[in-house]
Amino acid sequence: VGTAVVTRNDGRLALGRLGALCEQIKELNSQGYEIILVSSGAVGLGRQRLRYRRLVNSSFADLQKPQVELDGKACAAVGQNSLMALYDTLFSELDISSAQLLVTDSDFRDRDFRKQLNETVKSLLSLKVIPIFNENDAVSTRKAPYEDSSGIFWDNDSLAALLALELKADLLVLLSDVEGLYSGPPSDPKSKLIHTYVKEKHQGEITFGDKSRVGRGGMTAKVKAAVNAAYAGIPVVITSGSAPENIIRVLQGQQTGTLFHQDAHLWEPTKEVGAREMAVAARDSSRRLQALSSQERKKILLDIADALEANEKLITVENEADVAAAQQAGYEKSLISRLALKPGKIASLAKSIRVLANMEDPIGRVLKKTQLADGLILEKTSSPLGVLLIVFESRPDALVQ
Repeated sequence: VGTAVVTRNDGRLALGRLGALCEQIKELNSQGYEIILVSSGAVGLGRQRLRYRRLVNSSFADLQKPQVELDGKACAAVGQNSLMALYDTLFSELDISSAQLLVTDSDFRDRDFRKQLNETVKSLLSLKVIPIFNENDAVSTRKAPYEDSSGIFWDNDSLAALLALELKADLLVLLSDVEGLYSGPPSDPKSKLIHTYVKEKHQGEITFGDKSRVGRGGMTAKVKAAVNAAYAGIPVVITSGSAPENIIRVLQGQQTGTLFHQDAHLWEPTKEVGAREMAVAARDSSRRLQALSSQERKKILLDIADALEANEKLITVENEADVAAAQQAGYEKSLISRLALKPGKIASLAKSIRVLANMEDPIGRVLKKTQLADGLILEKTSSPLGVLLIVFESRPDALVQ
C-alpha cells in the first residue's frame, strides 16, 4: 500500500481508503486467502504530527526563525506507532488480529533471520493473523528514508517484491493512487492505461510523470519492483487503492490495473494486427490447407482436440474471468448463461472434433458425373468454400463447433 493511498493531500490519514482496504482483507481472509500487508505512510504521518507539535510548542519569535526540516527517522518512529494503532483499531472492529513486523535492509543479509522470518509469518498466517510489514526507518542505517535508494530494498515497493519472493507468494498487488501504469503521465489526455505490461514492447515507450507527492519513487519504483518480481516468477498487478473493491476484483480475474507476468510476451502481440492483415493471413492459410492431403488435415483436427484437453484448466480460468467481467458490465442473464462453459464442455468439444476428423474427407468427392459426349465428361466435385467471417454473440464454444 503506497503512501499516496494511505494519506490525503494534506498528509493526514485517508481513513475511508484504509477502512475499505481492511474490509477487503477481512473478506478475503474469511475466504481462506493468506494475506501479507506491506504498508507505507509512517514517515509522512509522523512528519505531519511532529510539524503540528512543533507549531503548538513554538513561540511567535521561534516562528520567525528559519525552520529546520524535521529528522526523517524521528518522523518514522512517531508515525509508525500511529499507523499501527490505526490498523489495530480497524482490524479489531472487523474481528481480525494483526501483527507488526519491522525489518531493515541488513536483516535480509542474515540467513538465520530469513529462515526465522518464514517460520514466523507461516505461524501467523496459520492463526489467521494479518502480518503488517514496514521498513524500520527509525533505526535503519539508511541515511535519509526518502532519499537513499541503495541496498537490498530501498522503498516499500521493493520491500513488498522482496517479501513476495522470500515468502513464495502467489500474487503481489501494488496499490497506487492511479488506476495502473499509463503510457505517459496519467494527467496527459493522450496517455492510455496499459492492461498487460510487455517488457519488450513497453520498457522503451513509457514516459513517467513526476515522483510521488509523498513517497520515494511513485510509479517508477512500482514498475521496477513489479518487473523484478514478475520475472522471478511472482505475478504482479498495479492498481488503484482508491477503488473500494479493487483487490477483490483482481482476485476474481477481472481486468483491473496493469498485470506483470513473465509470460506476458506470449499473450500480448507486440504489433497491432488490423482486419485486412488478418483476412490476408486467413486466405493464405486456406490455400495451404486446400493443398494438404486428407491425412494431414485429419492430424490438424486431432491436434486441436488434444490441445483443448491439455489447456482445459487455462480455458476455464479465462472463461470465469469473462463471465465475471460480463456480470460486472451488467449484461443480460441469458447472454451470461451462454457465455459460461459448463463442466464437461471441453471434453465434449474434443470428442466432437475427433468424430469429425475420422469422417470421410469431404474435399474432392465426385458428387455427380455426366458424359456429355464421347470423351467429354462433366464432373460435379466438392471443393473448399474458402474463408468465412463468422460473428457470434457470447458462446465461446461456437468457434470450435
